[in-house]
Amino acid sequence: MTMDMIPESVGQAAQAWDEQSLDVGAAADQIASAGTGGFTAPVSGAASRFLRAWERHADALAASCEGQADGLRTTMNDWITTDEAARSGYFHLLPYLAEHR
Repeated sequence: MTMDMIPESVGQAAQAWDEQSLDVGAAADQIASAGTGGFTAPVSGAASRFLRAWERHADALAASCEGQADGLRTTMNDWITTDEAARSGYFHLLPYLAEHR
């Protein structure tokens, strides 16, 4: 069984996760800047807590997206390093390989 890994597609997936992180982070910033003006005093406190909870949630999602991107890049680098080590090991063995008849 073989496993094919195409570094370009993994890199593109990592970039897409980076873009999601930026988008969700921007949404978190917009939530943070949202005001609670216009609400009555009893509702204003609840609205403020609601906004802070959603801001924290969006920040956590942005961090998770960034973690996915970093994980993909780390995995891609590990695969490339492993492939290079295998190739190098094979070529180091060539002088010791001989045909026996």
